Order: sequence, then structure tokens, then C-alpha cells
Amino acid sequence: MTLDEAYMADPVLAAARLVRRAGRWDAALAILGELDTPLARALRAETSTERYLWQLGDPAPALEAIAALDGTPLATLLTTELEYWRQLFKLDGEPYCGDPVSAFGSLRGAAELGGWPDFWHAVSIENLHGETEVAAKGYQAALESSVASGDILLESHAVRHIGAQALDAGDREEGLALLRLSYHQRAAIGTRPHTAAAAATLAGELGDTREAADLRGLVTRTAEDLGLTWLR
Repeated sequence: MTLDEAYMADPVLAAARLVRRAGRWDAALAILGELDTPLARALRAETSTERYLWQLGDPAPALEAIAALDGTPLATLLTTELEYWRQLFKLDGEPYCGDPVSAFGSLRGAAELGGWPDFWHAVSIENLHGETEVAAKGYQAALESSVASGDILLESHAVRHIGAQALDAGDREEGLALLRLSYHQRAAIGTRPHTAAAAATLAGELGDTREAADLRGLVTRTAEDLGLTWLR
């Protein structure tokens, strides 16, 4: 069972998970309150880290929540996400860990994380090292894992990057179809920050069209509402 499946089996954690997906991270943390079960600590760390990755505020709450996980695979995943983000956006500060590509790769096969290490390894090796062929295999592995487990959020991430690679290869029809699919998948499961990111990506490929303008308007409104720093 993945952590996400375990959250959904608990009414309180399920509520916090859904509110988190809406980009209301503070409200999700309030629902968790002082709960101190292993699953509550895991969801608190995921929520705090995700808030930082979108808002780029103070990383201290995320680091504190991750430290409470006592070196679990999730702790490694979240710490590595912080380092990947630091390198991707060229943020100031000391490294959170070593090479994120290697760290993500070491987590592949951790059952509780599902196919997420496959995705993060693929996106980091593509964006940091430029290895698109290796990344393509990773996106496919993440896609297959997501379909098997029913993880639509992971599927939307894999689809979005497979679509981007199709566009880079000159297949505009397939690429745009996959970007639209990713956008609709995220909207269908109520992940507002991720939906805004998908809308921004799709709009960037549509040129000077009404659809692109409408999408950019939605991105702006969502980014302002949720404080999504790098989408403003």
C-alpha cells in the first residue's frame, strides 16, 4: 500500500489530504493538528514540503517535519525534492543533500512511494543533466506505475512530460493532446496548484490564441489566491 492509499483509509488524514491538494496547506496542517501517528507525521511532512516548493517561503517548517520522519524513504524523497528545487531555480542556501538524481534513483522500488521516485529521477536527470532518453524511460515507468495503482496525479505528471518530449520531437498534435490530458486530469482530482502549472504549460504552447489567454488568466488568479510564487 502506498502512503497516499493509507491516508485515504483514515477519515482525518483523507480530509487533510484533499485540502492539501486544493493548495490550502495551512488548513491541511490545521486539520492534522497535533496528531503524532507515523502516517500523520508523513502527511505533515509532505504538506509542509509541498507548500515550500510552491510558495518558496521559509523552508524551516518543511525541514522540521521531515526530521520527524527519522530517515524513512519519504524523508529522503522530500529532502531530495528540496535540493532538486534549489538547483532547478538556482536558489541561495546550502545544499539539502547530495546529487538529487542519484538520490531519487536510490528510492526506486520503495513500495510506499509508488512510482514517484521514477518520475522524480526522470525529471531531475532531464532538467539537471539533459539526459532526455533516460528520462523518457523513467516517465514511461512512472506512467505504468500510476495506471496500475490508480494514482491520477502521478499519471498527469508523467503524461505532461511525455507530451513535452513529443513536442520537442516535432509531434505537435500528440504533444498538445497529452498536455491537455494532463491539465484535465489535474482538474478532475482537485489539485489546484498542479492544475495551474499544467494550464501555464499548455498556454505556452498555444501561442496567441483565445484559449491561451483564458488559461493564463486562470493561472494568474490561482497563483494570486494560493501564493504560488513561481507561477505569478
